[in-house]
Amino acid sequence: MRYTYKVRELTPESEGVVDVGEAKQMEAMSLKKLRRKLDSKKEYHIEYTNKKGSFISATISGIQGK
Repeated sequence: MRYTYKVRELTPESEGVVDVGEAKQMEAMSLKKLRRKLDSKKEYHIEYTNKKGSFISATISGIQGK
């Protein structure tokens, strides 16, 4: 695989407080393909380095299949 992503599931504990789960290493050819592997009903915090060498940290959710 081309990229290795560090994925953490975000779970809301109470109003304004979010618990960050344990990090998992996942591999995919692109961010779009990684989002297809994730559950569309949950939010995730991901970290990775893109092809230009920039560090990316974002909060995303999965893509619902067709």
